[in-house]
Amino acid sequence: MLTLLRIVLTVALLYGLMQAAKNAGENPQAGDLANAFWMAYCVIIGIFAAITWAPVVGSRIAEPLTGILTDSTSVERPNWLMKLIRWLERKRCRFLVRWFCFAEGIRHPWLPAQFITGLNHARPGSWLELVFAREVYRFNNLQNCMQAFRVLRGRGVTPQPHPNPEINLELMSLEITAKPDDAVLPVPASSTPHLKRNPRIRLAADDPASGPPPPSSPTTSGPADAGSPNSADRP
Repeated sequence: MLTLLRIVLTVALLYGLMQAAKNAGENPQAGDLANAFWMAYCVIIGIFAAITWAPVVGSRIAEPLTGILTDSTSVERPNWLMKLIRWLERKRCRFLVRWFCFAEGIRHPWLPAQFITGLNHARPGSWLELVFAREVYRFNNLQNCMQAFRVLRGRGVTPQPHPNPEINLELMSLEITAKPDDAVLPVPASSTPHLKRNPRIRLAADDPASGPPPPSSPTTSGPADAGSPNSADRP
């Protein structure tokens, strides 16, 4: 709703500026009140448009200063309540851990440690699990945001797009279902008859499936050359 209001007021402001410029060009020295009207119109619409755009511009300006609270690795405050939570966590007192994390979240809502710990120890399907998941989703840790996203979707809550585009891209990939494997295509058996093997083809010297070796053809090389008429003439 707020985005639609921003668009309407911005278009109305541009329309007023165009009408003021057009009226000033057509009647530069006229004594009517048209120029004053369009000036007052642009001032009033501009004030309301600035109110709607102020949160967006302010967040962009303050992001380099406040982004370190959510983008960087958080360091736990060494307060007595967090020490008690860690001690109860070692003792495996899950019931007390999640309620003390809820109390620490009320005291320091800008730190993520107590919300992450509470989400890890919350009972599935409980009200505290939903509260911790909403708070963890605000911060910019990919693993924790994916865990909170699964919890929210499991409870039937559709979370808003995450302000971090990289995390939002990873969360969108969770909604893409894998394509099922294609069905196995049945191939009929081959109707080609089995070909007989040629026994004259020998794959190896000791191949039992091959027949006897073919008789060797006489050659003129080797000892046969000794009886040839030209053998005495050779050196």
